Amino acid sequence: MKTLLKGEVHFVENYHSWIVEVTVKWNRRIITILINSRKTDLETEFLDCSLTKAPLFTFLSRSETYNFSGKKSPFSELLLESIETQCLMDSKNPKIELEGKSFIFKGGIRKKDVTSLSNVFKLYEMLLNEIDYLHHENLTS
Repeated sequence: MKTLLKGEVHFVENYHSWIVEVTVKWNRRIITILINSRKTDLETEFLDCSLTKAPLFTFLSRSETYNFSGKKSPFSELLLESIETQCLMDSKNPKIELEGKSFIFKGGIRKKDVTSLSNVFKLYEMLLNEIDYLHHENLTS
């Protein structure tokens, strides 16, 4: 990635009960990451929702503000309350979605910021674990 000015990498991996599909594109300045994870053992689909940054309200209020659209559920509440979500939302043009049986993250980071690149994957993995835990709690209740 450091030697090529532009590029793209795509891979698919299994993680517990998830099929994780990752697409990473980069140019001179920005690395764009798209992670689409599909939960294989989910009996019913997630209620669709998305979380994006609200740049105008962030500018006016001088604090981070987000737009939430969709239906509320225990999973969307988890995303809204999670510290990991807040850290992922610090990326460039972030978007986090629950859609069907998928949990999707899209965001960008600076190309020189290799630490943030690894942190995105760690934070995303932590969110997958939290969703799994909540899912198993709902099954046993």
